[in-house]
Amino acid sequence: MTLQEFFNRYSQAYSALDARAVYAMFTRPFTAVHHGQIATFGSNETEALYQATVGILEYYRAQGVSSASCRITDVLPFGSELATVKVRWTAQRQQSEPWIFSTAYHLIRENGEWRIYGLAQFEEHGHPAQ
Repeated sequence: MTLQEFFNRYSQAYSALDARAVYAMFTRPFTAVHHGQIATFGSNETEALYQATVGILEYYRAQGVSSASCRITDVLPFGSELATVKVRWTAQRQQSEPWIFSTAYHLIRENGEWRIYGLAQFEEHGHPAQ
């Protein structure tokens, strides 16, 4: 699977606010920087990472997010098994301006499939965390 194919799938899961599908694209250990907060999940913290994913997607649902789309803006490969990918998101919201923000994803290829082991959200425009 190419990185573009991976992010097409990830975008579909994210747009649907489908916590199980989004979570299935993660691996552990996992680190996230989201809304200025750092969260780290160890190899055995499966349920904690899943619940954090549920919480973030519930927050987006409560903020009226109805769909989300992304485009890859930069790729920094580290050989064939690791990469950092910068993605630009547009989250459409019901009766509100869309959120436009970037996220850097750190990926590792496991058994031939890309998995996210870290992310950092930044450049948040029009987002309530600002």
